[in-house]
Amino acid sequence: MSINAQVLTEMEIPENYLDSLPKNGRASLGDSTYRSITVEFFDPNQFLATTDLSSEHKILDLKNRIEASIVIWKRKMHQKDGKSAWSSAVSYEKRELFEERAETILRILKHQYPGIPQSSLDISKIQYNRDVGQALLESYSRILESLAFTVLSRIGDVLYADSVARNPSQATSKSPANQSSGNDNEKSNLMTLSDLLTWSGDLLDNDFEDSKDCKDDLSKDMDEKNLNVATSKVSYVESLGGVRSPKERH
Repeated sequence: MSINAQVLTEMEIPENYLDSLPKNGRASLGDSTYRSITVEFFDPNQFLATTDLSSEHKILDLKNRIEASIVIWKRKMHQKDGKSAWSSAVSYEKRELFEERAETILRILKHQYPGIPQSSLDISKIQYNRDVGQALLESYSRILESLAFTVLSRIGDVLYADSVARNPSQATSKSPANQSSGNDNEKSNLMTLSDLLTWSGDLLDNDFEDSKDCKDDLSKDMDEKNLNVATSKVSYVESLGGVRSPKERH
């Protein structure tokens, strides 16, 4: 469970959300979904495979209905007054079993579709929350998860671009069939990540060699200048040696 989901789980369910719920889980889920969850042999993966999840709206709607049914069943299991409007003919054991199945479906949904918007329950908790500490934790954790999701998405784009540069035929699934030849030529000329790293390394090596050659040339020039200076000094000394000092006057 993510940090944000953990914080939201610890938040108290507001009364406004509870007042908006139906009286039983069947009314929340609908007859078809309720029958699928309450069968004797239940497979959550099979349930999701046979459920229409073709759009984000349908996924979010299923998530909202399942969360509402979980809250209803939990509330009924903790209800002490058996004559209240929340009472039902369903036994405690069956209600607990149905609630576990619904939570399993909810976990799979959150895992398979991490980018779906927040549910009605989460929005209600955030809107009516009065705990400042939990509000800060929820805000920061939501921002961190959003940034992490963006980073992962960018990494996936880079890896896909690199795979396409290595093998352009892999781009057919995401590229239109009538792409112009100019775009194909442009893609064929793209450098892969490994080529880019190798090219950068070669540039560094060349710069290092040029710098080394420059230092060698500078050292050679300095040696020649020092040799010329030394030769000039020797010539000057020799010229002085050939000059006789004046004789002493008596």
